[in-house]
Amino acid sequence: MTGTPNTPNQYAPRFDPSLGDLVAIMWQRRGVTLLAFVVILLSGLIAVGQWQPEYRSVAEVGLTRPVEVPQPGAIQAQPSRTGQVTAQEIETLIAEMKSQDVLSAALAVLRGDDVWNAGQSPSKTSETTMIDTLRAGLEANRIGNAAVLEVSYHSISPDLGQTVLQTIIESHVWWREGRQKQYLRHRAQEVEAQYRTAQAELAKREETLTSWQRDAGVLDEQESKMMLARIYALDEQAEEIGHELIAARVARDHGADLQKLSDLLAMPDVAGNPIVSQLAARFDELRSEYVTLDQRYGPKHPVMQSKSRELDDLRSELFTAARSAADRVVQQLDLKVAGASGKLKLVTQQRDQWQGRMTDRHDRMQGQAALLRAVEMARADVLELGQKSQSLQRDLAAFRGDVEILRPATAATTAEFPSKRDLVLMVVFIAMFGSVIAALLRHYFDQTIDDGFDAETTLGIHLFARIPDMEGPDGGHEAIGHLAVLMRILHQEKATPAEHAKTAQLIAMGSAVTGEGKSHIARSLADVLGGFGARVLLINADLHDPGPLETVGDGGRDLTAVLSGDCMLEDAIISGQDGRYDQLGAAFAVPGNMASRLIETRFPDVIANLRQTYDHIIIDTPPILSVADAIVAFRQADVGLFAVRCGYSKRRDIADAINQLRAVGVRPNGVVMNGVRPRAAYGAVPSSIAPAERMS
Repeated sequence: MTGTPNTPNQYAPRFDPSLGDLVAIMWQRRGVTLLAFVVILLSGLIAVGQWQPEYRSVAEVGLTRPVEVPQPGAIQAQPSRTGQVTAQEIETLIAEMKSQDVLSAALAVLRGDDVWNAGQSPSKTSETTMIDTLRAGLEANRIGNAAVLEVSYHSISPDLGQTVLQTIIESHVWWREGRQKQYLRHRAQEVEAQYRTAQAELAKREETLTSWQRDAGVLDEQESKMMLARIYALDEQAEEIGHELIAARVARDHGADLQKLSDLLAMPDVAGNPIVSQLAARFDELRSEYVTLDQRYGPKHPVMQSKSRELDDLRSELFTAARSAADRVVQQLDLKVAGASGKLKLVTQQRDQWQGRMTDRHDRMQGQAALLRAVEMARADVLELGQKSQSLQRDLAAFRGDVEILRPATAATTAEFPSKRDLVLMVVFIAMFGSVIAALLRHYFDQTIDDGFDAETTLGIHLFARIPDMEGPDGGHEAIGHLAVLMRILHQEKATPAEHAKTAQLIAMGSAVTGEGKSHIARSLADVLGGFGARVLLINADLHDPGPLETVGDGGRDLTAVLSGDCMLEDAIISGQDGRYDQLGAAFAVPGNMASRLIETRFPDVIANLRQTYDHIIIDTPPILSVADAIVAFRQADVGLFAVRCGYSKRRDIADAINQLRAVGVRPNGVVMNGVRPRAAYGAVPSSIAPAERMS
């Protein structure tokens, strides 16, 4: 049979169950549901049995004043106290409470009181584990915006939790106070050492000042003024002598360089010389006479020539006298210059001596001032360190820690959530929810078909029969009878009655895999058709796994011998159950390639020979997904029946088998569902009064 192939699962509905469907699924999968519920419930109850409830002990710790405590050994200034607590200080306090030192001290106290005993000699690893256990159970949180911490500890015993928590907070307060005292004590020791060092330095500087004053003597302030006045006077005198020396040198140099008579007479000392003054007077008188005579006689007159010679002689004499006087003046100036130079040198030396004495005195005064300042600074350091040392001693004597226990640890009266009762309820709900999920997953991922399998929608093939379990009380005979009637109707719908009377109806019964009840349906169908009075032949075309030996002929007369040509067809056919139908099958299994070749080449001829003898020929084919022999039978058949089994056949196998048939142009006529839920038979009578041959 051929037809237009349809894709399997083309119209498969999505998985979207309603509440009613959910109840049906739960009832259908009640085994999985009950198993999942029991397993989850038992596992949860076992886990709950091992559960130990926790008790939370609570205490309150307050930070009375914010004091920053640096690391021991670090000397810093005294921390400021503003009266406010910052979040950083609170976080630091929480971290200190969970620190290794505090928890180690608390563990030592608990061991000493035999509260926390590991039951063996403590080692490094076990102590670390215990400290981690203490840290894991300890919690600390700030209460609002106040400087108060709520400290809690979780334990399996309320008394143990109270003791451990009280020990931890007391160890923290003791550790913090000890750390702060150690810091103050260390600072006091450092300040005391600095104070003694400052005292020694002050004594050394005072001794240096005394020794210097003893060596330098007493310095008078009036002495400095007198020395400065003397230096100023010598400077003034040296300046005057310098001016005189410069004037004498200029006059000397000028007088030595003069060569004219007028220039020589211009010098006061030369002009004031008696000889020079007399000669100058005579020269003036003679020159006046010469001028007068020149006006009277002229230059050529003998008198004028005599006066001219006399005037020249007198000028020469005057020049000689003036030059001699100038030389004497120059000599005097040389002496004056030498004297002024010596005097200037002497004054300069005196001034330098006084300046040296003044500088030395100034240096001594500066040294004295420096020593005095050093002494004052050392004295101030000694005073400051003494006050600081006294202040630290007072703080150490009146020390009070900045952390106080505001509320001691209290024992918990009830266990923390969840308790065992809460856990049991949770386990019950989880088991219920898990069983529902397991049922839904089992239903969703289950590939086997069920009673709700819609062959028309899923495969595009009509559903011919729904056969109940063959082992049930009815045995599926009513459904088989319905299928047999349907086969007879299909056979009667041929073109002409003459053709349908001469040609047998060839029915191919196939399935995707083994175990789907195909052979049982074929035998039951053959039995029912034979009961209708028809001539029926049941052929077991599975040469690979032929079945029991009693279903075939003896002496090598079987379907394999017929296909091989070793036996006549009539000799291999045997009578079936109660003689209602005949059977033809193989006695032994045939190798795969040989069996497929025999079915492909000889089986159509055998069917052609049998069509004229029987009314219905039912071919029980091998599984379609195992070998290709079933395809040959389906191509020859008038009606192709595809058997599926509820709760066993898988949708994927069914789709693959239908696709293989459709790949060669074969389309099964109908689907026969096997193993469905039985329904009440119409017109059923009690078995005690039912006729023995009901189906005949």
